[in-house]
Amino acid sequence: MKPIDDFRYAKNNRILLDSDSLIQLYYPIIGASASAVYQYFAAFCDQGQKSHKFSQVLNHLQMGMTQLEEALVVLTALQLLELYQDPSYYVIKVNATKSREVFLQNAVLHRLLEKEIGQAALEELAPTVPPRAKSLSKRFSDVFGTEAGNLDLSEKKGIYFDLDRFQRLMARDGLRFKNEQEDVVALYALAEKYQLTWFDTYQLAKATAINYEIATTRMAVKKSQTESSPASDFTKAEKIVLQEVKKDTALAFLETIKQTRRATVTKDEKQVLVALAKMDFLDEVINVMVLYTFNKTKSANLQKTYIMKMANDFSYQSVKTAEEAILLLRSFKERKQARKTSPKSASKTNVPAWSNPNYQDQTSPEEQAALDAFKQKALKRLENLKKGDE
Repeated sequence: MKPIDDFRYAKNNRILLDSDSLIQLYYPIIGASASAVYQYFAAFCDQGQKSHKFSQVLNHLQMGMTQLEEALVVLTALQLLELYQDPSYYVIKVNATKSREVFLQNAVLHRLLEKEIGQAALEELAPTVPPRAKSLSKRFSDVFGTEAGNLDLSEKKGIYFDLDRFQRLMARDGLRFKNEQEDVVALYALAEKYQLTWFDTYQLAKATAINYEIATTRMAVKKSQTESSPASDFTKAEKIVLQEVKKDTALAFLETIKQTRRATVTKDEKQVLVALAKMDFLDEVINVMVLYTFNKTKSANLQKTYIMKMANDFSYQSVKTAEEAILLLRSFKERKQARKTSPKSASKTNVPAWSNPNYQDQTSPEEQAALDAFKQKALKRLENLKKGDE
């Protein structure tokens, strides 16, 4: 997108600019630049009558192209604008802001605004009805008949995430948010990116939680997980390991190993597993590290120092899957074996080379003559020193 590029407004796209809604609800989220851009397009919209240049927007709002592009990203993400590209020009459709009640009933928008202005200020904006007031409103079916059934006329278009049902399942399973404002926004972003229903999102959250606390970063890692190498690249033993580490959670896998050693999981070992999870490792990767640590340390207890060093290496190498973990461990082993089999450099010793029975003198005649001359000078200097002492 360049300043000289053309754009048109969508046809039949006249809206009424609700300044109250824009300033009170959207401004804290989108900021000054995006707010100005939205007001410009709402005010100058000609419903597709002619082409315009983006340079006109820049000139009027006194901003640069980068600033305009960033504003368009924010506005389209919140569905205040829709941006399309025709072969020869861009098309801009302006959408109306949501009413106060609809905006605040939206779980994601509600949390975004609360994050910016705080809960106290948000409560001042929320429409309230006296708690003892009795509703006299009628349902749709009461007025227009029962043919439509239980019709819900509330606005569902746009950003929508069924947070109520999500939180009901959280309460049932004992899950909790670490930071509700940030986590709700992250959950919606994941659901939108991967086209997940609220229930699919919950299942993912439950599977990746750390000590019953929702971990959105682990959720993102899990969804972006791809096999780093085909199964044919692994040995038979490695394939068995892959199969086993993917079966259980990190705690269940550790308990299984400890049982084979007639031992129980300690509190410190559980804390190690939590620490690894907080480094955004998935359980399958943690299980690989646990198995490798036990095989190397030959102990009934999980060696924290050893496994944390390995975790730092994995983190540095951006290991996300069990396949990647095994390939990295294999490369470590191959490098170690290569160092053992490679010819060693000459070791330092105080024994002179000429003492070796197989020693061969390779001094050239010129080098020998220079050595002889040096010896003669040294002997003569030594004799002179002796005479001086006498």
